Amino acid sequence: MKQFLLLTALLGALVPAQAGQLITNGGFEAGFTGWTRADTLGSDGTFTIQSGTASPVNGDTVPAPPGGSNAAMSDAAGPGSHVLYQTITLPGLMVTSATLKFDLFIGNRGDLFATPASGTLDFGINAFNQQLRVDLMVEGSDPFSVTAADILQKIYQSKAGDTLITGYNNFTIDVTSLVNSNLGKNIRLRFAEVDNYAPLQVGIDNVSLNAVPEPSSVVMALSAALIGLVRLRRRP
Repeated sequence: MKQFLLLTALLGALVPAQAGQLITNGGFEAGFTGWTRADTLGSDGTFTIQSGTASPVNGDTVPAPPGGSNAAMSDAAGPGSHVLYQTITLPGLMVTSATLKFDLFIGNRGDLFATPASGTLDFGINAFNQQLRVDLMVEGSDPFSVTAADILQKIYQSKAGDTLITGYNNFTIDVTSLVNSNLGKNIRLRFAEVDNYAPLQVGIDNVSLNAVPEPSSVVMALSAALIGLVRLRRRP
């Protein structure tokens, strides 16, 4: 019985390495389960569950969620800085591929995008700050940080001259190198939006991060588990 329990524990430790989907509730059909929202002090609005074709606060025309009934969308009647993030546990074994995907809607109701030279997500600065960004970050970092040491990989950032209002566009990003450099660690996927010029809606849906473990890594881990079991059985 003890040997069986040990093998079960050892094999159970491999589950994160073999679990392809690392994101919880990427379609927001369960509301914000698995996600955390953060808004800087004094901000108006937040990320809200959106369905239908009207933005949650201002009622601007927006595209329907591309997957299921819900999407997450920032919206506000006044300026603010808003973040939506999820902590992700990376596999403990090397992967052959890891792919981050999400659908993104942008509804900039002003006539410009503007990012301060510092990149800050503070809406209260004395300059236009009308931007959105997506990052993979160090776990435990400030949700609004733009410090290079906290950013593992910048996935997307708006820039001057970008299309102001889009449909939902799909993004597919190879993050294999990042995953293999952070095996067994927790990281954070962040969607951030700040606006102090005009309302800026950011819609998010169909978020996924699929990791495929290297077969050789899985075999090696299973072999180690079996060797451990054999050694245990040989004990008097």
